[in-house]
Amino acid sequence: MTHPDIPALEALSRDYSETPRRVLFVLGSGKSPAVEVIEAAAQQRSTSIDPQHLAEMAAGRRRSLTLCTPMQMVPEIVRSLAHCNVAVYQVQLLEE
Repeated sequence: MTHPDIPALEALSRDYSETPRRVLFVLGSGKSPAVEVIEAAAQQRSTSIDPQHLAEMAAGRRRSLTLCTPMQMVPEIVRSLAHCNVAVYQVQLLEE
């Protein structure tokens, strides 16, 4: 049996717009490699992050944060985190 939200969620993979969406990332580490990846992502057009959350992550006090970014950036961010050996425990769309 298919969950009723799956078709709508699958449609997000075809969203090539610049519309930023709030996405939660829960990571295994908030240390330097993760901070560098998130900082680089935040430099992209239509992407933003709360600077306080990034500072807390850099200080090792935070392992999760929300990023406002277009949907097509999410796989790129996850790939970059994995490339730096940062575990990604959850990625969740917070609003549509």
